[in-house]
Amino acid sequence: MNKTENKVLAFIKANHLVSRGSEVIVAVSGGADSVGLLHILHNISSELDISLHVAHLDHMLRGEPSRQDAEFVKKLADRLCLPATLGLEDVSAYRQQHRLTLEEAAREVRYKFLEEVVKATGATCAAVAHTMNDHVETVLLHLLRGSGLTGLAGLQAKSVLRYKRVGPLTLIRPLLCLNRGDIEEYCRDSNIEFRNDASNESLSFTRNRIRRKLLPSLRQDFNPSIDEALDRLSKLAVEEVDFKNREAAKASESIIRTEGPLVKIDRKGYLGLHPALKRALLRQALVSVLGSPKDIEAVHIEKMVDLAEGETGRSVNLPDGINFISSYSELVLGRDVSADIPLPEITGTYAINVPGVTEMPGWNITASVIEYGPDLITGKENDGFSQLFDFDAVGSELKVRTRKPGDRFIPLGEVAEKSVKDYFIDAKVPRLWRPRVPVVVNHGQIVWLAGYRLDDRAKVTPATKNVLKLVFRPQSTILPV
Repeated sequence: MNKTENKVLAFIKANHLVSRGSEVIVAVSGGADSVGLLHILHNISSELDISLHVAHLDHMLRGEPSRQDAEFVKKLADRLCLPATLGLEDVSAYRQQHRLTLEEAAREVRYKFLEEVVKATGATCAAVAHTMNDHVETVLLHLLRGSGLTGLAGLQAKSVLRYKRVGPLTLIRPLLCLNRGDIEEYCRDSNIEFRNDASNESLSFTRNRIRRKLLPSLRQDFNPSIDEALDRLSKLAVEEVDFKNREAAKASESIIRTEGPLVKIDRKGYLGLHPALKRALLRQALVSVLGSPKDIEAVHIEKMVDLAEGETGRSVNLPDGINFISSYSELVLGRDVSADIPLPEITGTYAINVPGVTEMPGWNITASVIEYGPDLITGKENDGFSQLFDFDAVGSELKVRTRKPGDRFIPLGEVAEKSVKDYFIDAKVPRLWRPRVPVVVNHGQIVWLAGYRLDDRAKVTPATKNVLKLVFRPQSTILPV
């Protein structure tokens, strides 16, 4: 066992990457890093008491060279007497189908394949050949994209991968203790053959430009030890992120609840948190809805923070069709937050049968005319959606619609007109709910904002002779208002 193998063995043990008696899938592309990884793991497998299974995926991007890579890996596995699974996937077609960049599609397809091999073999994890150079490139890539601390953590020795269509998949990175030069030297000294992928030289890929142009420039013109500096930064980020996540998880126990596909956050409890914990908590909530942290960027978390601490009733769109809305008491996160608006949608204007029953999309309305009596509740709503009116004041030609620009009425108990817009603001009606509040009118004059407030001119008084009772009942369950 040489010094490189000893170094990797010590790294695996120190980071508890594998357990004795387990099977490990080794992802082998045919390049120096992955071929070196396979040989190192093969040579230390008896010391670790693990078995290996080779996995190779042909991305169908390079024609004959791709086929030759697969052939090379199969022969290598046979030579080492290891089982192998070879896969074939049209990455270009997958890219178009899921609207991804070529890099994203290749990565997702590759990990999806590894997940399938892990499941089929009963293995505990998949080993990938990321080196310290890959780690530094990842930190710098995330930094350039405006990542938060989570992105600056870079690559970890062991992690659980979750994408929308992939995972959970446990990945281990035994070569993070080595530089790319170390593994190339290992292959050279051990007379190990490997394949060269021309796409690794292409500057059309962002990571390759960082590797070939940006990092060499930083080393030469700014800091010869930039790699070590970025690695130190990532280690600090890991500690900070771990602490914040632990504290955010504690806080979430008392202020977050899940209702079906929606995550609901108590707004008052959230606003009382430290800004760092707010971001960590929102990120955890978003990950729980998305199922993966893959598409989450710092800008998304900042949008959520701005919304949560700003004017209520607003919403913001997030990756993968996720919406985040803010009401006076809650922050709601999910793919269909409109399902959480407790008012059926109204489209159009509908005449109300007085007396009688009116059926309209989302609502059933019952109207009855009764003689005034002292046992009636005068001028007050029974449950918000059941209301008494002075029948002679409102008449029988009633219609229901949603609000219109310029709508005004005299709220019950007041003497001056008020715009419906101002009333909704003062009554703290969430902005997303306002277009769904039923507005009952008589010849254009508002007599009732169903669920909220009666017009003072329509109230029942001791002088009232006949009383109109309107009852709105949704065709689906409605939350208390």
